[in-house]
Amino acid sequence: MKTRVARNYFPTCIVLLLFVTAWALFHTWTRHMTTELGYTISAMQSQKEDLASENKSLRLEISTLKSTKRLELIAKNELDLHSPRPDQVVYLWLDE
Repeated sequence: MKTRVARNYFPTCIVLLLFVTAWALFHTWTRHMTTELGYTISAMQSQKEDLASENKSLRLEISTLKSTKRLELIAKNELDLHSPRPDQVVYLWLDE
């Protein structure tokens, strides 16, 4: 009689054991994926901060390179250009 009862519960125990094992594997996998995604998000945020800092420094460099004084010095010293004489200036008036 005990063997008959054990035989009746054996498939149920196997199914229950498989279910618990599957749940444990799924739970472990989701925790692992959560951790991996956390690391990925952290790396992306760090990269974003680095790029924002680089963008800021490049904008500063652009404003320095576009400086009027710098451009005038290059025009005078390297290109041998001079300010125009008054007779070389042409004024344009727009009639609207």
